[in-house]
Amino acid sequence: MQTLKYILIISLIMIGVQKIQAQDHTLRIKKSELSWTGKAAFNSYSLTGTITPKEGIATITNNILSSLQLVINMKSIDHENNDLKSHLKNEDFFEVKKFPTAIFNVKNPVSFKDATTILKGNLTIKGKTNTENIPVNIETTASGILITFKYSIDRTKYGVNHNSPSIFKRMKENAIADEFILEGKLLFEAK
Repeated sequence: MQTLKYILIISLIMIGVQKIQAQDHTLRIKKSELSWTGKAAFNSYSLTGTITPKEGIATITNNILSSLQLVINMKSIDHENNDLKSHLKNEDFFEVKKFPTAIFNVKNPVSFKDATTILKGNLTIKGKTNTENIPVNIETTASGILITFKYSIDRTKYGVNHNSPSIFKRMKENAIADEFILEGKLLFEAK
């Protein structure tokens, strides 16, 4: 009887240890979505397109997101207007031949339990890195987590200055707002 009690205690401890171990989750690219919206600076004109994540990994331990890296394929910038798509990919905007990826790395672990939280991390676009605090909703799924967000990014912090009203003070008619919106739904599933 005493031996059975020890086996039971050891089994419970082992189950507890397994639960607190970190588990890596991989981004499911085909089940994830990213879109962007750019706007004119001085009127309501806006354009929306898509962009594709290249890869991502998140480490989770008991509702704590301890690390996350998201790599975005900048060459995948898309819009129905082919001239606009080409322009966004050239040196006026994102220079995708020279800078084929953008990367977001979470700096600080965050606790979540099907709740809204802030992911504080380093975003690198065109070789320039800045800290961004992105409000996200993290929902636990049967196989991992779903992160959703809608966030404005100041493109001029990353050297994307084409037709910026804050850089070119006299520009009015063709000015493009400094901020663009990145919206996403990212599904990370256990490996």
